[in-house]
Amino acid sequence: MLEEQSAKISQSYWFLGLVQVVHSIEETYTELYSYFGSMSEALHQYFPLIPIFEISANLFAILNYLIIALMLGSIPSAEKGSQWGFYLMWSWAIIELLNGAFHIGTWFFLHHYFPGGMSGPILFMLSILFIQQLITASNKKATQVTQ
Repeated sequence: MLEEQSAKISQSYWFLGLVQVVHSIEETYTELYSYFGSMSEALHQYFPLIPIFEISANLFAILNYLIIALMLGSIPSAEKGSQWGFYLMWSWAIIELLNGAFHIGTWFFLHHYFPGGMSGPILFMLSILFIQQLITASNKKATQVTQ
């Protein structure tokens, strides 16, 4: 039973990673990096600890696709069902949830499309579903341990 559930969670994790790939392609294609200067400046006005910065297209691509490599690279650990894999899945689920929430927030705040805005809400919803799977798995595992 746990093996079957573990396989479903691994598949969902893999799918979340693939959606992040699509999301990163959208962000790169629509030049999200070109907005970092104005975004950081606006945030700096409210939160002075946030520095004002710009980022080049190449650096954005390197960082974005490095993140994807780290996420997809952690799939074997997650598939093994190790505690470390579980922590990685939780970490990425929360990161993707926040990423999606940011893009939903920009749609809401700006009232128009913002780079990453098409796939961001999908990432948000998939993250919620994935977190629900992780919670269910945790509860079932805890129940089996106590029996």
